[in-house]
Amino acid sequence: MRRQTGAGAIASLILACVFGATLLLSLAAGAAVYRNVAARTEQGASTRVGLTYLTAKIHGGDRADAVHAGTFCGVDAVYLLQDMDGLTYETILYVYDGRLRELLCEQGWELEPADGEIITEAQSLTVTELADGLLRLVYTDGGGTTETADIFVRSS
Repeated sequence: MRRQTGAGAIASLILACVFGATLLLSLAAGAAVYRNVAARTEQGASTRVGLTYLTAKIHGGDRADAVHAGTFCGVDAVYLLQDMDGLTYETILYVYDGRLRELLCEQGWELEPADGEIITEAQSLTVTELADGLLRLVYTDGGGTTETADIFVRSS
């Protein structure tokens, strides 16, 4: 009869512990990588969403004399006009209190800037009409990234 010394059992136990520790380290590293990728994706999306939203709204409302630059309560704004049932409504896009906002109202109504619907975090929006039908938007998102878009209003 052979006697067992226990060396085989100890070696198996050590091997199992090494495998378990390697598995836990791999999971921890994977979780850290996932957090970094998710944070970068979120930051990139928040940077793009504001300017993309503005340009999409402008192109969506691109009709004759329906898009123009202006000011709303002392801040730069984009005005989009639309006629419905004999009334003219305006959509005003502007930055107020650290947020990009959108306000839809009948033309001529006097509303407060806080009344606008919040779209996303933003620091500033500068709207300049470079030429007839050409708008320049300089947009700074909530994180401080500034982007510029030149938009040609086709129907001008």
